[in-house]
Amino acid sequence: MPRLGGFKTGEKIVNIKITAYTSRISEYAFIAYFFILSFFPYSADIIKLLCFLTIIGSWMIMMLSEKKMLFTKTSINIPIFSFLLCSLAASFYSAHIKNSLETVLHDYLTYFIIFFCMINTIRSPEQINRVVKTMLITCGLVCAYGVYGYYTGIAIRDERLVATFEYHSRIAKYISLLLPIAVCLFFWYKNKLSRLSLSLFVILCSFSLILTMSRTSWVAIFIAMIFIGFTTQKKLLMAVFIGVCGLLIFILPSKFITHATTITQVNKLFTSKKILGERLLCWKASIAIIQDHPLLGIGPGKRNFRDAYQRYREKIKTKEPSQKKAVSVKRTETQDKKKTVTKGIEKLSHAHNIFLHIWAETGIIGLLSFLWLFATVFYAAIKSWRFSSGGYEKMLLLGITASLIAIFSHGFTDSFWKKPDALFLWYIISILFVVIHTMPITSKDKRGKRIDEEDASYH
Repeated sequence: MPRLGGFKTGEKIVNIKITAYTSRISEYAFIAYFFILSFFPYSADIIKLLCFLTIIGSWMIMMLSEKKMLFTKTSINIPIFSFLLCSLAASFYSAHIKNSLETVLHDYLTYFIIFFCMINTIRSPEQINRVVKTMLITCGLVCAYGVYGYYTGIAIRDERLVATFEYHSRIAKYISLLLPIAVCLFFWYKNKLSRLSLSLFVILCSFSLILTMSRTSWVAIFIAMIFIGFTTQKKLLMAVFIGVCGLLIFILPSKFITHATTITQVNKLFTSKKILGERLLCWKASIAIIQDHPLLGIGPGKRNFRDAYQRYREKIKTKEPSQKKAVSVKRTETQDKKKTVTKGIEKLSHAHNIFLHIWAETGIIGLLSFLWLFATVFYAAIKSWRFSSGGYEKMLLLGITASLIAIFSHGFTDSFWKKPDALFLWYIISILFVVIHTMPITSKDKRGKRIDEEDASYH
């Protein structure tokens, strides 16, 4: 019996060590995956696949080592599976079933696997600290490359900074997710070196954001900063932020100021093509699609929306009196110009509004499950921030909440539910729930319950 007991103790120690090493490997794989996604968002597929398989493999090894099913119970598990089921149902109803299934299984499922792997393999605040630091450093490097590329012409498109991404809106959303976190952590760190590093990061990212000329991002960050200022009661932050905005008016080139002033032109919002461009027509087409496909939508996938948008776009332009003249003129244009216009239209693969986009693709059932999912995420973020005991976790949770506000502000005129945007978002959401899960037991709400009671782990 003593030998048997000693053997079991030794086996237990070995399993604990295997779990610890595997968790560290998973952490490094998450870091590597984020780095590759940031610098090579549309290439390096083999390296991304290796990182992704390493993350999944770490989860499997930890289950084998602990000899039990590791599937952390969180408040968004059921909403996630509900949205997946709605997306699958819409896929079988779509005109291009194969394309829809590829979108759900290759894209949507990847987002959620990232979440479940992180929540089950990252287990300590120290690991989260390292992951967050690396994400901020990576973002800083991407912005530094972007600024360099902007002035040398290697990372610019249509006179806008794109850095390592194809479009200015992608890098703008990327920065909007990480900038609020850096601002919040600045108030927690006390040593001068950390504060100096975060200050340089904030300045670099803010300057990069200006060079993207993304008005949506400017508004999103403005809303996030106002939220941080009011919740932390940092009057200095509000004063500095307003002062910097005022200073930029005098030092920025006129094209930036002219571009920014269109944000305030509310009376021209729905009449000026310069402000909304193709978006207004896209919204009208999306509403028409929803009216014809209210329950299950047209199915997820770029091909479904592109085909539907081209059909509904022409119908709307023909029906609208103000557009009839433009349509007749287009018919007399040369064949080459027609091809150019069609090519531009075909690139449009989303509704330029996250809610219309989800509704058009997955119907009202899919939209409700999507809203349920993110309402639960927001509730968890706000609740955990409000009742956390303080320190690093509290400021990180505040930064994550501000990041979610910023990205959803983007959602009113853009879509973030596609790669790589959604992957970056689910990194943030995963970190949120890992922080909730690893919070000290002393963190309680007004009823005396643990903050992470609803999101606790039941292995």
